Amino acid sequence: MQPEHPTPSRHADLCFNDGNLAVLTGLNYFLVHQGLLCRHSPPLSRMIETLESQQTRYIEGRLVLELSEPSNDVYYFLLALYDGISTLKYDVSDFGVMSAVLLLATKYEVKYLRMGILGSLSLIWPRHLSLWEAREARATNAVGVYEPRKSITHPILIINLARAVNASELLPAAFYDLSRSSPSACAAGYTCPSTFTTHQLSDADLLSLLRGKEHSSRFLSTFIVKELEGREPSMSCIHRMELDVARRRICQAAFEAITFEILRDINGPTCQRSSDPLFAILDAELMQTREDPLGRLNSALRACEFCRSEFGAAVDAAREDFWQALPTWFGIDPVVWS
Repeated sequence: MQPEHPTPSRHADLCFNDGNLAVLTGLNYFLVHQGLLCRHSPPLSRMIETLESQQTRYIEGRLVLELSEPSNDVYYFLLALYDGISTLKYDVSDFGVMSAVLLLATKYEVKYLRMGILGSLSLIWPRHLSLWEAREARATNAVGVYEPRKSITHPILIINLARAVNASELLPAAFYDLSRSSPSACAAGYTCPSTFTTHQLSDADLLSLLRGKEHSSRFLSTFIVKELEGREPSMSCIHRMELDVARRRICQAAFEAITFEILRDINGPTCQRSSDPLFAILDAELMQTREDPLGRLNSALRACEFCRSEFGAAVDAAREDFWQALPTWFGIDPVVWS
């Protein structure tokens, strides 16, 4: 006759001899402290109260709380309850651990774990442009090549996780990050190199992504027409009163050259920032003072200080407007960033 339950095994790490509760997941169990779980998780507290009145199964003399989640996920969750999340990482290497803790912290209403993890994620997928700039700088190597996927989790994983835990504040930045990829790459999804599992967006999110991508491209086109094409020199331009027509047009010619550089997407092959309208707007200002490999400035792209200053103000304003429009463009309630 088959036993009613397969014989479970003690977890090799998380078992306390003075624990008074056996948390069973699959064929593993953890000996933990009832009071800790009840203090931090109202749903677990209610489940334990129900068990105390109905339970007939015990392991090592402890009441058994059976959870449906995978053993490893429960291990990471319980470990976070005991040790906190100060050592948790938010990069590519630790996504599985972080997501497991966040999902269970959300399901079992452990608010301090959820808030702590979302707070750290919001530094990588932020609601403020200044934090996005800091993140982008960290993802750029010493020679100026942008390499986000070496450290930053793929945005498809973040979008799907944010949907699962109702963390909509992460979505606009994640959608924008993904929108910089080609439509075909977005539709194909992301294949994890270690598990070979392919993660894809829902049909609704894919549609929202493509709509947002179109909005961001239109914004860049409008910026080029409004702020670069035929841009008049500053009233304080140092070349304004030149008698020679060519010299009088030095700053105008510089902005015309910048327009050409943006239109041929000069930043893409050199910096790995192709299809990044937010960076392209910034680069229109940066290329005026960028040196070539020999340390020389390109005079054809350099307007005078007064013209650069006025253009810089236009760039800053446009980029802030762009950033604040992201929730609406990607079909997310703007309230998530209020």
